[in-house]
Amino acid sequence: MAFWVTYDHAGKLLLANLVASIAVAVPAMLGVAAFMTHDMVLIVAVAAPMLALAWCVAMPVAAAGLAHMVKELIDTRDGAVRTMFDGMRLYWRRAIALGTIYGAAVLTLTTSVWFYATKLRDTAPWLGYAVSTVALWCLAFVALTALLLMPALVQKRAGIPATLKLTALLVLDNLLFVIGLALTILALGATVLVPPVFFFCYAGLAIVIVSCAYELLARKYEAVLSGPQPGAKATHIGPVSAARDGTRPLAQDERDDYLNRGFRDFLFPWKE
Repeated sequence: MAFWVTYDHAGKLLLANLVASIAVAVPAMLGVAAFMTHDMVLIVAVAAPMLALAWCVAMPVAAAGLAHMVKELIDTRDGAVRTMFDGMRLYWRRAIALGTIYGAAVLTLTTSVWFYATKLRDTAPWLGYAVSTVALWCLAFVALTALLLMPALVQKRAGIPATLKLTALLVLDNLLFVIGLALTILALGATVLVPPVFFFCYAGLAIVIVSCAYELLARKYEAVLSGPQPGAKATHIGPVSAARDGTRPLAQDERDDYLNRGFRDFLFPWKE
């Protein structure tokens, strides 16, 4: 699905990705440049605010806009770059709040991994390593939930607590799937960021992949809720029962053009 979404709408995604990447890269580069001076005044006055702006504001808002655009591409098989700006306008408050929450969580957990292992090394090393290990696993879980965060926000259109709860439940109920998704995103990063000239392609491709992954998870739960099929294996979904906002009908996989194309369609796209 992600391949054909990108293939069909490469031009729009490239332009939207360029805008989003610049919005994130400018404050991030200013922050890194100020940090590299090792001047405490510049670090406090410039580096910290710029890096916070990039992580907590620019990145989540741009990601929400891209996810909203990809949602339209999946739903309608068409779309426009202006949809990204519509998504930014619709979700910027919640995106900034979520970015701030995740930024605080990553900072706290990363500090805990280092702090307890180091400070308790001489007095209670087993306790320090145990707490650091727990913090490390929590950090990994936060990273996994972050993959589905923006697709969940734009698909479910829920508040911040409901979005956080939904992504956590999706990860817990589909752990191996989400781990595979994370490995795919990491492999994509290793591919397109070396050389860094492909930096301006990465965000759009990553959002397409995680949005398609969320779409398939949503269809999975909708299929379960619509009634078990004869001979189908029972699936426990618990509270993960509403991955969408309920305004869109279920698209059947067998009728989904993105899921039912092959190599012939790549070689001869003009043939039916």
